Amino acid sequence: MTTTTFSSKFNRHNSPEMGGSFGGFVPLRMRVAIHRDVLTRELAAGAPPELSPELGLRAAQLVSPRARRQVARTWRGTVKEAHQPPMTRAYFSIIRRNAVINAEDAINAVVARLTSRQPVAAEGMARLHRLMTDGMDSPLYSPAEPGALRRQIVLATQAMDPQQPDELALAA
Repeated sequence: MTTTTFSSKFNRHNSPEMGGSFGGFVPLRMRVAIHRDVLTRELAAGAPPELSPELGLRAAQLVSPRARRQVARTWRGTVKEAHQPPMTRAYFSIIRRNAVINAEDAINAVVARLTSRQPVAAEGMARLHRLMTDGMDSPLYSPAEPGALRRQIVLATQAMDPQQPDELALAA
């Protein structure tokens, strides 16, 4: 099952309110909203979206055009913020500016990938989402070895390829 199948499978037109056949869609959406971070973490670790309806819906959310635009916009803003002079005491940046500047080429590549028409896999999108939102472990916010942010963005970009690992092994 491809990533585009997920978004068509879980779109609002298939909801019970729209006469769709997915009984219990509203409770599913509620479970996904409540467990959003856990589901994103599982997808980032490589869990297949087919494993559960919750993972499938979260995957569909992550690969949606809206999510792609939001993630691209956030990374563009992060690069812009890294190049701005440090702010006053009233406002300070929590991003690691040097890490962002050192990873700028990888960030620009991921933004280009997000804004292209190529399909993306949920695992890569989940990895990018975690980099942006995990204030404790993300090299975007927390001290890390030099190049850690760049490496993680490159890995997330590679994980955005919807080709399945089994297909990669056969191609080798």
